[in-house]
Amino acid sequence: MAALAAASLAAAATSPLHVDCRGAPTASPTVILVAGAFGTSADWDLVLTDLAKGGRACAWDRAGTGASPPAAGPRDVTAIATELAGLLDSLGETAPVILVGHSNGALYAEDFAATWPERVAGLVYVNGVTSNDLNYPVLVADLTRERRMANTAASAGTLGLAPLVAPSVVGAEDLPPAAARRKIAALSRPRRLKVARDEDRAVVPGLAVVAALGGSPAQIPTVAVISDSSGDLAARWRAAEIVPAQRSRAGWILDIPGATHTSPLSRDQAWVTAAVNWLRSAGTPRD
Repeated sequence: MAALAAASLAAAATSPLHVDCRGAPTASPTVILVAGAFGTSADWDLVLTDLAKGGRACAWDRAGTGASPPAAGPRDVTAIATELAGLLDSLGETAPVILVGHSNGALYAEDFAATWPERVAGLVYVNGVTSNDLNYPVLVADLTRERRMANTAASAGTLGLAPLVAPSVVGAEDLPPAAARRKIAALSRPRRLKVARDEDRAVVPGLAVVAALGGSPAQIPTVAVISDSSGDLAARWRAAEIVPAQRSRAGWILDIPGATHTSPLSRDQAWVTAAVNWLRSAGTPRD
């Protein structure tokens, strides 16, 4: 535990953003975890604990969310990918890393990989939103509905209702108590909710931005981790989510039986760990 805490403190000391790094560097690439809509580093608590057994793994709070200070300028997809590049620089990560993006976090990872492919050793998209969703109008409509929900969440924060709602929302994620408390605190602050809302508003326009960059690079080994659920909408989501792994030169598709949208971050985290370990085994060695 002392080693994990020391790693986290060292990372925090070199970055203005709140970052949780665990595990010692090894010959395999460092893993960077990218949270989805209204997410923070707390969402990755269980996954970080698992991944730290095999090397260094880090999750961060994007500017203006969780425990990170706000940043000037828009909170669009490209700005967040650029923020990630700066974070890697501040952490001293000069070798290629493995990026793991959950939900909207996958789009940020995809933007980063398309812009700086030389800095990425592998990609894991967990129920990922990617530029491939543009090919499915029903998915774009679903993301647009999510934007309306984000507006509602921000309004609830302004009205002082967020602290009443946050515990039940976070409770559904089944996080450890300390991580749940951090997530509840993040979702109880109106300014944090407004930043998260602004990020979510930028996702649908961001699909076209990332598509114009070429999307997920085929030369990067890629794993798609998917919650296996029924229904036409779920089938459309799966069809889009598997595309990056299908076109990768080394791809793997993992369907999790009975999983929910967030359960790969908690009770089903072993599937994410398996995906990362597969990439670690073939990853780019450190200098």
